[in-house]
Parts: sequence; C-alpha cells; structure tokens
Amino acid sequence: MQVTIELSDDLGNQLLQMPDMQLLVQKAVEKMLLEEQKRRATNDLLVEQRELLQQTSNDEISPITRSLVGILKGYYVDVADYKKHLEEKYL
Repeated sequence: MQVTIELSDDLGNQLLQMPDMQLLVQKAVEKMLLEEQKRRATNDLLVEQRELLQQTSNDEISPITRSLVGILKGYYVDVADYKKHLEEKYL
C-alpha cells in the first residue's frame, strides 16, 4: 500500500515537527497497515476454503450438508428476502 501526501517541504517539515501531527500520522499509518493485514488474511482464508472445497469429494461431505447442495439452484435470494423470512417467522 502506498500513500502519498504532497506538501511543500517547509510545510511538511513544520507539520511533522508538531508532536500531535507525528502521532496522527503514526496512528493513520498503523490503521492502514492493520486494514491491509485484515484484507489479506480474509483473502487468504477464502482462497484456502475454496481450495479445500475443490479437493473435497462428495463422499467426504456430511450427509446433511450434501442434502443441502443445490437446494436453491435457480432461485435468487438476497439479504432482504432473509430479513422478510425472519420477520414473518418471529414477529
């Protein structure tokens, strides 16, 4: 990740000499690095899961899970549909 802030040299030096500004920049960089690490970790997990699913044969899938495969084929279900179902069921 690359972040560029273009300031004149004098202004940039003045800002970085302020203790609060140094802390602000440090915290902002730390936050960006953490977000990037989370994004990469999530991406790695998704890739791992996809690879595991591709390697798993139907014999290795539990009977309950196997019975659910393809149950919604041909249907489009989104979050709004799920919320509506929950409202009808519990309200």
